Amino acid sequence: MIPLTIRVVALLLAGAFALGGTTRPKNPVQVVENEADRAARGKVYFEWSCSPCHGVGGKGDGPIAANLRNLPRDLTLGVYKNRSTASGQLPTDYDIYRTITAGVHTSSMPPFAQLDPKVRWMLVAYVKTLSTRFSDSEEYPLDTVKLSKPLPVTPAGLAQGRKIYVAMKCYDCHGNFGRGDGPAAPTQHDDAGHYVVSTDLTNRSAYKFASNVSDVYRIFSTGLNGVPMPSYTNSLSDDERWHLANYVWALQNHEQYPAIGGIQ
Repeated sequence: MIPLTIRVVALLLAGAFALGGTTRPKNPVQVVENEADRAARGKVYFEWSCSPCHGVGGKGDGPIAANLRNLPRDLTLGVYKNRSTASGQLPTDYDIYRTITAGVHTSSMPPFAQLDPKVRWMLVAYVKTLSTRFSDSEEYPLDTVKLSKPLPVTPAGLAQGRKIYVAMKCYDCHGNFGRGDGPAAPTQHDDAGHYVVSTDLTNRSAYKFASNVSDVYRIFSTGLNGVPMPSYTNSLSDDERWHLANYVWALQNHEQYPAIGGIQ
């Protein structure tokens, strides 16, 4: 028996296609060199694959949005969490492509790796037309994060990471042991006023944008736009961000690092 919620979402999705009168795009697609043409073709794929959640205009108000635990992003704002650019900046084209390809873990945003890469780049071109920020010359150039050489994981380094975790008050949201149960966790909201769940750092499956320690370092460098997670580029040195990243990633391995304060 298919769960009721899945059947309801499936019916709403089918209804969205019917009401919108959108026909499924034809494959395979030909390479389109002109950016405007790519965006025009991307619009067709967006209406088919993305608008049921993000809405026809990209405002996050698609017909099934209200049934999702995580609200779809309002793409008209040009505010993206998953980026390789400095805090507050737009994402690069590849950042958007990566999100379309891999999806957002633990959220309602699925991976679209099954789409032809050319189609995914067409979607990137179209998504950028939904926000005026991408056409504003004052938004450029983008300052992309340069990934430095990782620091080795050592007991001394993890102890240093723990000290930084405490000094930066990461425990306010993520809790003393990283379980997402800090005293400020119940009060965290995004820029639109929606409640934000503080990540349980001890559970790898809870990470939305990180699949390795380098991703954690990147997040500490860029921050997550639109939510309370800040960038530490101006407050922590490069080595300190690596120590903190190593410590946070080690929170998943209680047995491997039992002697480090805060991991038990």
